[in-house]
Amino acid sequence: MEKLIEEALNLIKPKMTVSFGGGSNVGRLIKEVAHKNIDITICTPSEVTKKSCQNLGLSVIDLAQVTHIDLGFDGCDSLDENLNVLKSNGGIHTFEKIYAQLADNYVILAPKARLREKLNPEVFLSLEVIEAAVPQVCSLVTKLGGKADVRQSNDIAGMVRTRLGNGLVDCTFDNWDNIEKINQQLSEFNGVVGTSYFHDLVTLALLSDGNQVIIKGSLK
Repeated sequence: MEKLIEEALNLIKPKMTVSFGGGSNVGRLIKEVAHKNIDITICTPSEVTKKSCQNLGLSVIDLAQVTHIDLGFDGCDSLDENLNVLKSNGGIHTFEKIYAQLADNYVILAPKARLREKLNPEVFLSLEVIEAAVPQVCSLVTKLGGKADVRQSNDIAGMVRTRLGNGLVDCTFDNWDNIEKINQQLSEFNGVVGTSYFHDLVTLALLSDGNQVIIKGSLK
């Protein structure tokens, strides 16, 4: 077993309620949980992860049944020294944030290369937006000095739609020095359902660096 997955697995105790997000590291962790037959209650914001769990014989409870999460695992696209993250590519950040807010401890599993002093400007900020507000949101992003792209589907013509039927607007700026202010302004705009910037939610990051694991933060 690779060291990163071993470190993560050691955090899981019997009878816990554990949330598993998306990504390859989380996928490998789930396989070890199934292999060791650990007695936990599982939930997930990811339909892909839910199917993977079920294929491994693991039961998954729905969000309506979740009142508390002991431990949540997820990946990220960029991470800063203060454990703020961008979770943009998957497009399920609205649901991921709900689960993160319910978790006593929210743990990121990622390559060390994704950790920087400041968030990587090459990683966009993704907004979930109701369709009617998309043009206005794009105009606001431009007004704030950024560039907005409506995410397009590779399978069918038109924009990508979330599970809630909304669109995704991906925003890029020259840097993320003012991301908290930008995120707040965009979050407060009517029609924006959620953003992929996770502030003050991550408690611990386990970062793979070859055969070593770099640990940032701590469990509560």
